[in-house]
Order: sequence, then C-alpha cells, then structure tokens
Amino acid sequence: MPERRLEGKIKLLTEVLALITTIFALHLILIGPLLGFLRVSAIFMLLILIMAFIIYPGRLTWQKVNFFDILFMILAVIGMGYIIFNYDYLVAVRIEDLTPVTTAELLLGVISLIVILEASRRIIGLPMSIILIILILYALFGKNLPPPLTHPGFSFEWIIEKIYLTTKGIFGLPISVVVSLAYTFVLYGVVLEQTGVIKTFLDFAYRLFGRSRGASAKSCITAGTLVGMASGLPMSTTYVIGIPTIPEMIKSGYKSHIAGAIAAVTGTAAQIMPPILGVAAFVVAQMMNVHYIEVAKMSLIPALLFYFSFFLIVHFESLKHNVGRVEHTAVPFKKIFKDGFYVFVISIGLLIYLLVQFYPAGLAAFYSSLGAILIALVKKENRNLRVIYRILVRTGMLSIYIAVACAAAGVIIALLVETGLNIKFTSLVMALGHENLGLALILSAIAVLILGMGMPSIPAYITGASIFVPALVKFGIPAAAAHMFCFYYAILYSITPPVAFATYAGAQIAKADMMKTGFAGVRLGFLTYVVPFLFVFNPALLLIAMDPFDVLAKTLLAVIAVFFLSLGLAGYLFNSLNGLQRALLLVAGMLMIPPSTLTMLTGLIVGSLTTLTAFYSQKRNALAISK
Repeated sequence: MPERRLEGKIKLLTEVLALITTIFALHLILIGPLLGFLRVSAIFMLLILIMAFIIYPGRLTWQKVNFFDILFMILAVIGMGYIIFNYDYLVAVRIEDLTPVTTAELLLGVISLIVILEASRRIIGLPMSIILIILILYALFGKNLPPPLTHPGFSFEWIIEKIYLTTKGIFGLPISVVVSLAYTFVLYGVVLEQTGVIKTFLDFAYRLFGRSRGASAKSCITAGTLVGMASGLPMSTTYVIGIPTIPEMIKSGYKSHIAGAIAAVTGTAAQIMPPILGVAAFVVAQMMNVHYIEVAKMSLIPALLFYFSFFLIVHFESLKHNVGRVEHTAVPFKKIFKDGFYVFVISIGLLIYLLVQFYPAGLAAFYSSLGAILIALVKKENRNLRVIYRILVRTGMLSIYIAVACAAAGVIIALLVETGLNIKFTSLVMALGHENLGLALILSAIAVLILGMGMPSIPAYITGASIFVPALVKFGIPAAAAHMFCFYYAILYSITPPVAFATYAGAQIAKADMMKTGFAGVRLGFLTYVVPFLFVFNPALLLIAMDPFDVLAKTLLAVIAVFFLSLGLAGYLFNSLNGLQRALLLVAGMLMIPPSTLTMLTGLIVGSLTTLTAFYSQKRNALAISK
C-alpha cells in the first residue's frame, strides 16, 4: 500500500515518533534491554504500530488519518500497554501452560492479533495476513484433518498465550533480530543516502564502464549492488538506483521492461554479495550459530557465479538489441572519492574490521554508521543538525515495514513450531521426495518461495529454515548448505511473480507492463534460482571443505555450467541463437549441476558442440556476406 503524503502537525508528530523509535532502538543496541526483552519489545512495537496506522492508509482513497486509523492506534496502545505495565507479573509470576489465561488477557490478545493482521495487510499486503489466518484456523481445527497434518487440538486460549503472553509469538525471534541487528543496518544505509554518498556510487559506476556497450545497464548493476549491500532492502534499492538509471537504459536502446527488470534483479541480488550482503545474512549467521564472516565466505563463490552470469546476459542483450552508447561526463575517480565515496570506503572498512574482531553485528553496524556520519562532516553541507535529524527520522520510518513483517512472522513461527507443523512439513518433504534429493530441493524451493511472497527476506528465511533445513539435512546435505539454500530462496520473492515487489518498482519507473517486467526479471535473474542447487550438490563451492583442488575443480565446472546457461538465457553468442541452440545450451547447463560424472560429461559435450556450431555458423554467414 502506498504511503500517505503527510503534512502539517500530523507529519511533525510522525517524525517525532520516528525519532523516538530510532533513539530507543539504538539505546537497546548500546546498553541492552535493561527493562526486560518482553517489555522493550512491546514499547518498540507500540511506537511502530502507531506510525504504521498514520503513514499507511487502510484504503487508497483514505489519504487523511480517519476514525479507523485512530481506532487501531488506540487498540495498539491497549494491547501493547498491558505487556508494558504487567511485565513483572508475566515474567516472574505467570507460568506458561500452567497459569490460566484470564478473560482480560484473552480479549487483549485478540485485540493485538487483529492489530498485527491489519498492519501487515496495509504494509506488506494481503498474502501475509492470509497465511496468519490459515495457521490460526489450522491450530484450532487441524485435529479434524487426516494424517499427517492432524494434531491433538489446541484451544483459542492456548493460541493467545503463545502469540501474545510469551516471547514465542509477536515478541519472538524475528522482533529480536530487528531491534538487535536489522535496525542499525537500516541506519547505515540511510546515513549513506542522506549524506550524498549514494550519488557517488553512480558516478563511480559510469566512470568504470565509460562508453562501453551496455554501460548504462552495467553501471546500474555496479551502483545498485553498492546501494543494496548498504540497505539490504530490494524494493527501496530498486527505486534509489532505478530512478536515475532506467531512463538511461531505455535511452541507450534497452526495451523498457528489460530496463526495469535489470534494476529489480540488481536490487535483489545485492543481498547475496559479500562483504556485507543484506541484513538477512546476519540472521543466517545467528541461526547457524556461526560468525558472520563464515556466511560471507560461503557466499563468495555463489555470488561471483551469479554476477558473472548477470553481466554476461546483460552484455549479450546489448549486442542482441544493438544497444547504443550514452554520453556521460566522466567524473575523475579523485573527484568521486572527494565527493563522498571516501565515506563508504572508510565506513565499510571499519564495519568489516569490527566484524572480524567479533563485535556483535548490530553494534558493529552502529559504530560504522557513527563513523560514516563523523567522516561525512568533512563536507560543509553535512555540518548541520538537520542532517542528523533526517537520518534518525528516516531510519525510524523505514523500520516500520520490517518490524511489522517480523512481528507477523513471529506469530507464524510460533504456530508452526508449537503445533508441530514444521516437523510435519519435514516428513512431507521426505515422503514426497522418496529419497530423491533433487525432488526434495525443488519442493523446498517452491515452498520457501511461496512463504517469501507473503513476507520480506528476514522472516521468510527464519520461517523457511525452521521448516526445511531439518528435512534437507536428513537427505545428507550439510547444515550450512541447507541454510544457504533457504536464504537464497527467501530473498527471491522480490523478483518472482505474482508478488515481485522489486520488479514492480522497476516496471513503475520504466512505465512498462508489470507481468512482462516480472518474467523478464526471472529470466535475467534465473541463475539466482540455479546457484543454490549448484552449491547443495557441490558444497565445495561454499568453501566448507578447504581442499583447494576440489574447490578449483568444482568452481571451474560451475563456471562452464553458468556460461552455457547464460548463453541460453540471453539467446546470443556471436549472433542471435535459434530456439534449438538455446534449448540445448540450457539443457547442457542444467545437466552439469548434479555431481554425476555421466551427466556432467554429457552437459559439457552438448554445450561445447552447440557453442562451436554457433561459432562456425556465424563464420559461414560472415563469409557469405563478404562474398
């Protein structure tokens, strides 16, 4: 749902609330939840929900705060207020599963659940609210379902206790991730945006590619990756980088839907690129109980494989459609650095240093943000309290989306775990897979994608990992590979139709057909769907087993497979490829994914012969034309 355009006193009120939210969240990062986690989570959610109902209308036509918005704000105050003022009783006196749920607590729990449902509907969309309702109905009536989905039956009081009165539901792990981790990474992205650093990303990218063929698209990819690593938010990255680059791509000759798709895939893929990746990568580290550097190391080769493919496809698209060169005033690297790029280089270096020194990721991001602000003061225009004010307010407002999504995801995870549905999903995947790893992976990928269509990457990954990692591990997959598999598919919601938020943002800027742009995004970003299968079948690509010869051999084979797939997807090599050649190259690439010598050799032979045939066909055509 689009945001309201706020003015006057209501705008000032919202900014003050956003400012308070940011200060409150940052104090939790610095000194911890001294008031108790349940209480501080309720205070945080109270601030978030009030802002949510001010900023996001219930309907497109409700452009002014009305009775229903005020009603939901009052309900949020009542629901969260009970947790805040009765914290000591809930933690020190009340015993989960033994102390009865009072009528007042039942009513307040229902109120809080309705508030979360409405907030998620307004901000994220109907799918997430539908998932929540289905799970509540499953908890209530699942006892009437046939095996293996049946359960002993749960009362409504039991549901309210789990999702409202404990740290398993609304105030569960996802909200903990927001206040201890995600918030400071949102802050870091906002600091770069508000101090003018992000503009230098584009200057840097244009300077890097100059007037080369497809420079506008390659610049979009490079600058967008830098922006996306800092923000970790695909849709906002697509807007930030798409507004200046999509018109340039269209002007140079890319079709409008292709230009929109390139920006969307860039905004999404930035989340898999070390050294920062997106915020979700830090959650992966937390879920795997390893240091973030391990996740960055595991992400390196898969990310490079994807970007190798992405650049190839974009380059061949430029040749295939005879994309021209757009004139740009080349800004010298020295000036780019002085204009603000130095802020990014130094602050990102500080962030990596702190992470290597085993600082908590949230605290490391806070210090890096603080460092970026102090370094940015070198520029005279940043020596203004208004800049600090805008940074704190903007961070508070951007946090609404992720906080509401994570609160709803907390309810989803609580119901999945407490009803045992996650274990049933594991059994179902095992049964349907029939000991076939490939089929189990496909089923898991589809399920995580569907989950992701209803929520952002962090809650989608947490939910997907809690369900499918145990199932995949039972097939003999290393736990690290299973987690990374779920992580990849959790971020792909933003380019996968029908709920492809980043792609639709790109289509809006490009003024292109939504679904056409969506399917173009799937084609251009197809390797993000394939790479997880590559590293599951070949864990050496995650640098888990550090046998250098094995890593080198598997990486070389993966590069060849990716090359064949990229040619098939682009439909161009030395000239346009016909349908049969494209199909053979795609089949060849896919055959090289499973760790079977026979299929790998078959794929290598088919792909090599098709490539050579295309080469000699082009040579014959060139000779015929010359004669």
